[in-house]
Amino acid sequence: MQSKGNLGLLMLILTGYLFIFTGSSFGSAYLLEVPVWESNCLSFSFSFLLDNVSMIFVGTVLVISGSVATYCKWYMAEELYYSRFMGLVWLFVLSMVFMILVPNLVMLLIGWDGLGLTSFLLVAYYQNNKSLSAAMLTALTNRIGDVLVLISISIFLSEGGWLIYSYHPVQMWLNLGFMVVFAGMTKSAQMPFCAWLPAAMAAPTPVSSLVHSSTLVTAGVYLVLRSFYIISSNPYVTQVLMILSLFTLVLAGSSAVFAFDLKKVIALSTLSQLSLMMFSISILLPSVAFFHLVTHAVFKALLFLGAGGVIHSNQSIQDIRGLSSLWQGLPVSMGAMSVAIVSLSGAPFMSGFFSKDLMIELSMMDSSVTYGCYLLELLGLIFTSFYSARIVFSVMLGSNYVNNSTLRINEHLNMQTPFLSLYIGAIILGVVLGSKMESFGFVVVLESYESLSVFFIPFAGLILWRGVISKLGSSPWSSAKSLSFFLSMWFMESLTSHPGKVTFFKGSSTVAQSLDQGWLELLGPQGVHAGLGQFSCLNEIVQKNYFTYQLVVWGLLVAGGVSLIIFM
Repeated sequence: MQSKGNLGLLMLILTGYLFIFTGSSFGSAYLLEVPVWESNCLSFSFSFLLDNVSMIFVGTVLVISGSVATYCKWYMAEELYYSRFMGLVWLFVLSMVFMILVPNLVMLLIGWDGLGLTSFLLVAYYQNNKSLSAAMLTALTNRIGDVLVLISISIFLSEGGWLIYSYHPVQMWLNLGFMVVFAGMTKSAQMPFCAWLPAAMAAPTPVSSLVHSSTLVTAGVYLVLRSFYIISSNPYVTQVLMILSLFTLVLAGSSAVFAFDLKKVIALSTLSQLSLMMFSISILLPSVAFFHLVTHAVFKALLFLGAGGVIHSNQSIQDIRGLSSLWQGLPVSMGAMSVAIVSLSGAPFMSGFFSKDLMIELSMMDSSVTYGCYLLELLGLIFTSFYSARIVFSVMLGSNYVNNSTLRINEHLNMQTPFLSLYIGAIILGVVLGSKMESFGFVVVLESYESLSVFFIPFAGLILWRGVISKLGSSPWSSAKSLSFFLSMWFMESLTSHPGKVTFFKGSSTVAQSLDQGWLELLGPQGVHAGLGQFSCLNEIVQKNYFTYQLVVWGLLVAGGVSLIIFM
């Protein structure tokens, strides 16, 4: 039975790669519409859009979901409710596939809200206070995006339909671009909605691999790039998107440099790469953003699965200060993480290099990118190589000087198979898509110093690693201040998520005191209780002194009668 399940998942992975390679040479686009309701000039239909973008991204989701499902057979083997967990995972994947294929803004809400609902259930899966808090933060932030999508639907009423993917609007509404962009920013955790992304690490590691590679956080980027014609018609929208994405890139990179939780470091690296994709869309390069979206999904899933193997094999330790020299005990996992980190850094000839290098070079050629934006972009990319070097030196090569066992840990076949499937994609996917997709073919003309700066970005973090760490270590006070600033994501968590929670709780306390414990209680149950209590006390007093009153009354009556008899 287990072999049949593994064979089915292997077929799913192969089908995903078949979709990717077929989509890369797919030149047509097919729109399937099933009319549901029509009224005068307004119609509503159930639509499916099949083109090269949707085929490649669906294939990517299938490859990663098949790999993660195989990995779950090992990682969640001791889980009591394994079937329930996998049911939620497949519902999560189905929601993402539905969102990719449906271009109708109304029907897209099924996949969009399905991602929000299932992500809440998966983040809260471990059923503790931390998981529930993270799940509520994730769900409430995503509800903002849901409201913006509903507003976009109401604006689209004037168009006579709700098709939004690759759609040229007839009547341009200035606010529509802002609605779509900010809806995508809530799902992709761009500033100021970035607090929920690290919190979502409370989910099981296989879920984190899905969330941060090809499903929940990429849904926002996918919506924005497929709605490119609506966004590009308003220059103010692209400028706002450029500024916020660059600040998010620097924020995520600088916070990842100082973070100690291994999963949080990888989550922040996801945030920085998502902001890089948003920046690419803002400079009118949606095809390059999609190229990086696909390559990033594969090597980030590989990196998360490798980190999951590290955590699961070391008594659930996630603090990188407690991990050291793991290449001796987990050679396969460390090999997978090495490939993913090298690709993440943009080292030459890896998948990440082809998309990231193209993105940087084209941004250098773009006249709309100012020197300030260019410096922020380079700073964020240097941070990427910096925290990548930190993971290599701390976790793999053992600069933490932690006494770990050097005995090799048994790495199960269900753990190694996903590594192999994603390992192939992390190496060859970039060159295959870059050579076969016409939309990825650009002529790049740069000065020699610009080309050298691009080439040295992956190695800049390696050079700066030792010097910065030693300087921070020599000044504990400044190091503590820096840590408090960067670990809180520039106090973004306090500024965005905490005020909302504090306001909500203070408002609920005021309502409770003024209504539930105030005049409603006096007029309602508490008032009735107090009135009945006073009445019962009076009744008790009357009943307790009943015989005394009777004796006094009878005594008075008898005395009055005797006195009347005597004196009459």
